[in-house]
Amino acid sequence: MTSFKNTLCLLSLPFLLAACAEPAQETAAPMFADGVIDENRDVSFYVLVKSANYSQDANDSLTFLNNHMFSEIFFEEGSSLENLFLTRVEDLDNPMPYDKRDHDYYMEGGHFDSVPELDAAYPNGDYHFKFDMQGRTIESIMNIAGPNGETDIPAPITIHFYQDGAKVSSTAVDPSKQLTIRWSDYSNGRNDPNGIVDDMIFVVMADCYGERITHTGLPFQGEYTKWDTTEEIVEAEFLKTGHPYTIFVEFPHVVDSSIKNGVPGFTSYATATYMDVMTTGPDTSASCPADKIPMDTGQTDRMD
Repeated sequence: MTSFKNTLCLLSLPFLLAACAEPAQETAAPMFADGVIDENRDVSFYVLVKSANYSQDANDSLTFLNNHMFSEIFFEEGSSLENLFLTRVEDLDNPMPYDKRDHDYYMEGGHFDSVPELDAAYPNGDYHFKFDMQGRTIESIMNIAGPNGETDIPAPITIHFYQDGAKVSSTAVDPSKQLTIRWSDYSNGRNDPNGIVDDMIFVVMADCYGERITHTGLPFQGEYTKWDTTEEIVEAEFLKTGHPYTIFVEFPHVVDSSIKNGVPGFTSYATATYMDVMTTGPDTSASCPADKIPMDTGQTDRMD
């Protein structure tokens, strides 16, 4: 049955036809069911971390550096976010600000001399994330608390190096040979009970200029190294003679995880160990910076 409106439009003069056109429809931002990842999202993932950081010397001794609290939102190049919001659910009047960097929005929570000091500043419990992306709001409440509500940072990591099947000193790595990096056990490693992102291992090695020669990858950006991996290999072609390198191995232990409106996020307890490595042979360090470059914000012995 033809409506009165349609009949009138068909009979009207041409100049009236425009008035009869259907109004333009606004395109709604896509909505994604919980647990479904948007493969074309501007944010790959976001994370909240409470961590412990250590320095390892050539004798394999560890020195505690700090406990650390931070959050990151990793975005795609050319995109931007609005209305970023992170708070404790029990303290919503005190949002934590993010700063935009090259590839992420970063919230620096500070460094502490002990876990009790860390927990006093940022108690375990529920944290509220919220930001606007691609015309839609990403919002999630996730928990960070270990068994019995305690902080559950993985045990400290000790790093070891091998060439030709034998252990070698971090100060005498042969740059003509493949280097195998191994580490101590992951004390609380496991698969994610939510099935979103398993506990992971980050291994990053950089030259004296801060250029990374190996990185095991981030979750939700392709393959990443999981908690039950035991070694990482650096091919000789990436090593220079007589050159100082820095390495860190990090164990992020996932506490809670979610996928809200197409974007994954998680909270974690992490531990990381930083270490210097030196290769043998003709010196290539003459142009290295006088001050060693910190690998990230956890390496406080190399930060102002």
